[in-house]
Amino acid sequence: MQKDIYKSDYYYDLPEDLIAKYPVKNRTSSKLLHLDGGDIHIDEFISIQDELKDDDVLIINETKVIPARLKLKKQTGGSVELLVLDKINKNVGNCLTKGLNKKIKEQTLYSENFPVKISIINVYEDSVEIKFNQAIDSLCDAIGHIPIPPYLNRSDEELDRDRYQSVFANDKHKNSVAAPTASLHFDNKLMEQLEAKLTICKINLDIGLGTFKPLKDEPITNKSKLHKEDFYISESSATVLNDAISANKRLVALGTTTLRALESAYDVNVKKIRSGPQSTEIFIHEGYKFNVVDSLITNFHLPESSLLMLVSAFAGKENIFNAYKYAIKNKMRFFSYGDAMIIKKCHSKS
Repeated sequence: MQKDIYKSDYYYDLPEDLIAKYPVKNRTSSKLLHLDGGDIHIDEFISIQDELKDDDVLIINETKVIPARLKLKKQTGGSVELLVLDKINKNVGNCLTKGLNKKIKEQTLYSENFPVKISIINVYEDSVEIKFNQAIDSLCDAIGHIPIPPYLNRSDEELDRDRYQSVFANDKHKNSVAAPTASLHFDNKLMEQLEAKLTICKINLDIGLGTFKPLKDEPITNKSKLHKEDFYISESSATVLNDAISANKRLVALGTTTLRALESAYDVNVKKIRSGPQSTEIFIHEGYKFNVVDSLITNFHLPESSLLMLVSAFAGKENIFNAYKYAIKNKMRFFSYGDAMIIKKCHSKS
């Protein structure tokens, strides 16, 4: 019987100065830590060109971050912040709120340019369902802020509109409230070079609360789930992936969101990736059996987070924590705007 897992099992101490508050000047100028079992070394990120081989399939998440953070004022002058997590329809969305009086069902808030009327439909444990008096997409485009992570301890700036977005973000998939941050290291030139060398397969997962919500102080079991996130794999992408699996090619996931979508879409009965619109609540932690992904490109993750548990399950917890210690010792940059790792799946127990 598997022992209970607690988030405290995944704590590590990180010096404040290693949190990357801003991106490096050029996307590909980051560092890349290579982790293969117990073997660790650091290179320039551009070395990914040599790491990825002709027969590999690189799977990317095309999602686009929306300027989903709305900074508003009450009539009394108090501040209200709404983060639109997902759109239920054109005018209704689930939101995280700060400073909002949830008891007042109908209220008018104010941006710098115009009033915003809202109706509170439902109040949930994690979010508030709100109807706006205008289309959410138009509202976010007009006054929204890029929802950079709170641990950066700064307001969003103009550079974040470009740099907290991958170069291959697709307007058709403009539904995420956080970036697939491993993607931020790739520029157009590198993508062109990789496209000429190997197969690149595109999927989409809308990043929401499931990716970044802090874990509760409770045991984590095989029944534990994360907040639901929607994803889509086209029929053509599923064909590429299934052909690659049949041919025993290496599948390299760019980012934990990509990995979660692929593992969730895999049908263990027919041993194939399912196509079409899908959703996942999968919580990958110690003991999980990976069926699809062989290698993972990812950034460094927060202590006690579900994503740190995911990479620990993938590479082995001891290997990951040794790699993190090595990265800290070598002054690598952490989190969303930080450096990256490429990890090979560990076949031994964590």
